[in-house]
Amino acid sequence: MTPEMAFAAATRSVSICAQLGLVGRVFANTQEAFAITEGQTDIVKHYFDAVSADALVKTIILHSDMTINTREFSDYSVWLSLHKSVQFSDAVKKLTPETLPHALPAKTSVRLKMMIEAYLKDGFLKV
Repeated sequence: MTPEMAFAAATRSVSICAQLGLVGRVFANTQEAFAITEGQTDIVKHYFDAVSADALVKTIILHSDMTINTREFSDYSVWLSLHKSVQFSDAVKKLTPETLPHALPAKTSVRLKMMIEAYLKDGFLKV
C-alpha cells in the first residue's frame, strides 16, 4: 500500500467511526495497523466483521473483547508512520516517536499502555 492509499484508508476509517459513534486509536504504517476501538458492543463487533471482510485486510486478530466501565478515548483518530510525507489532517496524524505521547489519552491505563508499547516496538515506526 502506498502512503497515499494508507492516508485515504485512514480518512475513510475516521469518517465511518464518526458515523458509528466509535472512539479509539489506530496506529498504522503501509503494511500493518493496530486498532483500539471503543463503543457500543454490537457496533464494535459489526465494525470488526466489516473490516475483516475488506479485501485489503489479510489478517485480523481480535486481541480483547471486554466491557469497560469508562472509555479511555474521547475521540477517534488514525496515526500513520509513513516513509513519505502526506498532507495530514486533524484526525489522520503523523506517527513518530515524538508524536506518540500525543496519541494517547491523558490517563492511559496500564493495560492499554502495555498493549500499545508492545505492538509499536520492533521497528513499527520505521516501516
